[in-house]
Amino acid sequence: MSSKINTVQQRILKRIVERKTPERQFLPSIRELEPELTSCRQTIHLALRELVEAGVLEALPRRGFRVRNAGLAAGLFHASAELQIAFVLPRWIEKGIQSSMFSEILNGAEAAGFPGQTVNLVYFTLPWSANERNFSLERLAFPSRRISGAMLVGPTPDFIAEQFIAKCSVPVVLIDNQSDLESTICVTQDNLGGAARAVRYLHEHGHRRIGMISVKPRKMRLNERMAGFYAEMHRLGLAGQIAFIEETDWDGDTVSGGEDCARRLLRDGLNDASAILALNDHMAFGAMRVFQEAGMRIPADLSIMAIGRDAQIAEFCSPQLSTMCCDPRRLGELGLEALLERIRNPDAGGRHILLNMTLCEGGSVGLVPVPARPA
Repeated sequence: MSSKINTVQQRILKRIVERKTPERQFLPSIRELEPELTSCRQTIHLALRELVEAGVLEALPRRGFRVRNAGLAAGLFHASAELQIAFVLPRWIEKGIQSSMFSEILNGAEAAGFPGQTVNLVYFTLPWSANERNFSLERLAFPSRRISGAMLVGPTPDFIAEQFIAKCSVPVVLIDNQSDLESTICVTQDNLGGAARAVRYLHEHGHRRIGMISVKPRKMRLNERMAGFYAEMHRLGLAGQIAFIEETDWDGDTVSGGEDCARRLLRDGLNDASAILALNDHMAFGAMRVFQEAGMRIPADLSIMAIGRDAQIAEFCSPQLSTMCCDPRRLGELGLEALLERIRNPDAGGRHILLNMTLCEGGSVGLVPVPARPA
């Protein structure tokens, strides 16, 4: 059932429950229902036919639709107050790569309260293949599970997010990710601004030769962090001072991905970089560990900063990692709120909700050492 038909059905059930049309009475004609239900005739007719099949209404030729069972209508209407919402995580969670951010987003969504509305979050793993043609949502079985909407959480390749939205039979909100599709609702961190603020923070500590470790761009959220780095370096007149851009595979925004980047940099040289901006905390932690094992002191020999705080990773970093972050619980809360609004108003347009990032200072960024003057 499409979300539009479901919305019309709920409005018809509400009319019956509120006794605007008592049992054994005829509903107004479809033409009369159009302005009340704010929907087209075809959608209203489909909604009415499904209520006939459910036993709520009966259709009488040339007379219209009559209420057959008001008690059943009340049961269906009150049951609709309990929504099943899919909380969909990236496939790589199955590989054991966990992030406390997902837990915090989930906690925020679960804690969000909405009067008269009970929400059950149902957890799924996003199925996908590197081959776009193999992408399918059949395994999720949303219709049989009576899923009313979906939250796609975390960075995914752009083409996967777009296919998920196109093939999903229910409204979708992207959490901590973005899409160029005009009709999409996205709730995310201000990755562009956060990356720019990170560069300024390094600049304020005297760093000019700055490099970045990143992934090959296939994830919209991560692309924006790279764009913010470039834009701020240009604005500060430091475009020529970018020491390197060390990239790993597009799905390597992990601890092991950061380790791989650091090993290559130790092999090929840091090109006089005094600081590194990492795409996220996982990559920063992996890089920091490799540099420290090689005998480098953080931040005395090299400063490291990241974007997107992960509480679990932060516990293991020594020194504590300096990073840009926002409240992931707020992402979950706003995401569910936006999704419920889209379910209530399926014709509403897309929008982007940005949460500003704030600076979480640790001990991984220091001042650039001033060379000693000769006596």
